[in-house]
Amino acid sequence: MEDWAGRAANFRGRCHSLHRRMRQELRAKLLDYDFTHFITLASNHQPLGYPRMRELLKEWDARVNREINGPKWGKRPDERLVWFAFPEKLDVNPHWHMIVQVDPDIVSSARAERTERLPEIGHMHWLSLVRQGSFDCQGVESAGVIQYITKMSAEETHFNKFVVFREFMNI
Repeated sequence: MEDWAGRAANFRGRCHSLHRRMRQELRAKLLDYDFTHFITLASNHQPLGYPRMRELLKEWDARVNREINGPKWGKRPDERLVWFAFPEKLDVNPHWHMIVQVDPDIVSSARAERTERLPEIGHMHWLSLVRQGSFDCQGVESAGVIQYITKMSAEETHFNKFVVFREFMNI
């Protein structure tokens, strides 16, 4: 008869294998998007845990979408930023790595101009929420960014903590 420690280790091994497989499936699904921006929202503040970082991400998303898409942004879900955010270093320096896709079919020139200012707008709103924080925005040069931002998603402590833009929509 196998002992409890052996059973627990075997179970953890199977869970980690499942998480790795699910991470691979997630990575494959993310390749379906045409991501335009790779953003890091850092807190630079250790005491902020996952629940608070999630609240800050939600508020940042609302502020950025409102500025880009106007005051009725919540009623136009098809114009919102499409993004996936993955937490990292939750116990040391909590931060989000995000990949973002802006609306590819912008008709209004004013909205197109605001969308082009995403790096500036995102930076301003993140620092207004997290004064000691930092913001970085880069263009997506290759699909390698997907590998990078999902690197922690196979860890048991991070697997179910990534956030999808739709979680903050009221539709």
